[in-house]
Amino acid sequence: MFAFKLKRMNLPSRIIQLVIFLVVSIFSNAQQDPRSSFFWNNYMHTNPAMTGAIYRHHANAQWRNQWTKVNGAPTTLWLNYAMKLDSINSGIGVSYEYDIIGLNKQHTALASYAYHIPIKKMFLSLGISAGIVNVSFNQQGFVINDPYDPVIPSSNQTFFRGDLGIALHGEKWNVGLSCTKLNGYFTRSSGPYDLAAHYWLFGDYTFQFGGSWKLTPRTQVGTDLKATYSMVALTAFWKNLWFGATAANLHTGRGFELGPMIGYDIVGKFRIGYTYEFGINTNLSSAIQNNATHEIILSYQLK
Repeated sequence: MFAFKLKRMNLPSRIIQLVIFLVVSIFSNAQQDPRSSFFWNNYMHTNPAMTGAIYRHHANAQWRNQWTKVNGAPTTLWLNYAMKLDSINSGIGVSYEYDIIGLNKQHTALASYAYHIPIKKMFLSLGISAGIVNVSFNQQGFVINDPYDPVIPSSNQTFFRGDLGIALHGEKWNVGLSCTKLNGYFTRSSGPYDLAAHYWLFGDYTFQFGGSWKLTPRTQVGTDLKATYSMVALTAFWKNLWFGATAANLHTGRGFELGPMIGYDIVGKFRIGYTYEFGINTNLSSAIQNNATHEIILSYQLK
């Protein structure tokens, strides 16, 4: 549990301390929801308080193909749009996620709202998301001797999903805490699928070097209180060109994946980026160690 006391303190230094703490947590294990190397470009999906927090308009598409040569490996698509409404100190947005792994497919559609409370040169944001999650099991080509076997999942199931988040946004930094699938903590399904509440913590800070260079360390941690997923990213910006790397623990807990990344912000409004991940620990299974993960982003962002 974490407690924040807003006293007269140097908030940027607190953010740096938080980032260091989260970097240490990368040694925890397990992957929960679909993860993204470009999580920092998609904050709203795991924390609704970031809706409209950074850009006046932000349209984003991300596609991830994980462990390309592993049969049934995860493939994920994210689509979202958010806008800032300065006249009412708010942000609104919508997001969609499509995730397929093995014979299971999942569709998630959410609408988000955030209220921004100005505090000098920063603001405190409170956010909420609501929507649906549809989970299906592809039985085509699957040999079933007994179609009524309770071990075999039903072909389709739909849930309500509710998320809550809080975030602080400064000129050079962001930090936030959220709970997604909050209703999963209170309700249980009678079917084979179920939602589990997940808790997310993230932080980032941008260092300026001269007029052309910037360096931004970022981290994100997610947990369902049984297993934890962690990722760190370090990105350097030179004018509109950016590059860096991410590191993430595997869901097996037996190794890590490293992903160099590169991208370009065209005229400061259109973003394109790519990352290539690979295993970096000899304890990884050969199926993962010898396979790559690809992820690309396409975004429109207007400050």
